[in-house]
Amino acid sequence: MPRDKSIRSGWRCDSCGRLVPDLQAGWVEWLAAEDSRGKPKVSNLRLVHRRNTSARSPEPYGCRYNPRDEFRKNRGIVEGLALDRFAGPDGLMLLLSMIAERELPLQELIELAKRVQIPGYEAAYELVHEAVSEGVIAPCISSGFYLQCEIWDVLKWAKCRTSAKTSHVEHQNRCVVSH
Repeated sequence: MPRDKSIRSGWRCDSCGRLVPDLQAGWVEWLAAEDSRGKPKVSNLRLVHRRNTSARSPEPYGCRYNPRDEFRKNRGIVEGLALDRFAGPDGLMLLLSMIAERELPLQELIELAKRVQIPGYEAAYELVHEAVSEGVIAPCISSGFYLQCEIWDVLKWAKCRTSAKTSHVEHQNRCVVSH
């Protein structure tokens, strides 16, 4: 299957919802604290903008956790790494080691691995549910785990759907103007 560079247009920031356009603009962070029994607990893994995306933002940390606030809440410590550390073969190995060591909640790590390592996964993620319900794809593996051909089918379906809506609106506009 040919690789299309446009398939990965970035990632959705888990804090603000806006686009993280490239690896250098992204940051992966999580919180480390103690649970009620004093045992280490790591949670709230998220992919966010590395730096403040708006000069007018009142938040000095932008989309990232505020370390002072997290410490005040439950003596939590903010930890993280640049998004590019999770990309490529070395990034996959890092993710697999974190999964094997159970360093973070398993489902959160698996989801991050899919978002960063699987071409097109992030772009198709919000479209898959509707595509499945409309019969565009029937996942061969299971819900949440999609083959590349399924991801491509969802993206092609979404593109055709968008094109159809655009041409329908253009047709309506031409009809209104011509009357």
